Amino acid sequence: MGSTRKVCCLLTVGVACGSASRESEPTPYLGHAPPGATAALFAPGVVSTVENRELNSVFTPDGRRFYFSIADSAGATIMEMRWEEGAWGDPAPASFTSGYGDVDPFVSPDGNRLFYGSKAPREGDEAEDDWQIWVVDWQGDDWGEARPMSDAVNSGARQIYPAVAGDGTLYFQSTRQGTLGESDIFVSRLVDGEYAPAENVGAPVSSEFAEGDVYVAPDQSYIIFVSSDRPGGYGSGDLYISFRQDDGSWSNEQNLGSSINTDRYDYCPMMSPDGEYFFYSSGGDVYWVDAGFVEELRGLS
Repeated sequence: MGSTRKVCCLLTVGVACGSASRESEPTPYLGHAPPGATAALFAPGVVSTVENRELNSVFTPDGRRFYFSIADSAGATIMEMRWEEGAWGDPAPASFTSGYGDVDPFVSPDGNRLFYGSKAPREGDEAEDDWQIWVVDWQGDDWGEARPMSDAVNSGARQIYPAVAGDGTLYFQSTRQGTLGESDIFVSRLVDGEYAPAENVGAPVSSEFAEGDVYVAPDQSYIIFVSSDRPGGYGSGDLYISFRQDDGSWSNEQNLGSSINTDRYDYCPMMSPDGEYFFYSSGGDVYWVDAGFVEELRGLS
């Protein structure tokens, strides 16, 4: 597939490729040339910097806002970049950032909600002992008031790295009761507008090893997740993919390979809204790579 088609895909929904002007439509991917099959730093000097440890990366479906996290000794902050008046603005803390620690933003496929992990107090004014999942709704020109998710999702143990499918199904990492190892991937389904009690996705995704940082395709046809110290890995944490089978189960995990996984901890998987590019974090920076590997590995599942 040619790069011209890929670049056009991230333009605002409903605008034909080639018909948009630079003044009205956002420059895709903050103006950076897309990578090929070799992973590259994303937005060096702007998103991926020497000064900070950056992680996470997500565009809104219309391509007009970009979110990532900065983590340091003081905590974590979700940063936002907006396309306004024909240019991308500088990174700034998102309006819903609490100051207690916020990380792992995920924008729903319809763009109307943003889910994230936070240590903000759910009650009172004391920070949570561990991460919980929060959600905030888009109000047309900015995000509304953030709120913690219900006890069906937040257990008091660690809940972090939310990912949401097209039908609202929520996947996340947790250390709650029912894990097979140190941490596992859990799923909570949206039923009549409410989230049902979360369940472990089970083997082979969850295992005696530690799993976390899950990305789910909008149609739930595959998930990508990080697992620590699985046999055959390249580093302390590797990224794996598992495909949904006809019977609803998940296929045996496949390592994403040495073109993505390194001898470091590789984590924070995310796809561009059009599914053409895969974003992830490694060594304190954000990387991206052509997502063609998904179909290649699907053929091996």
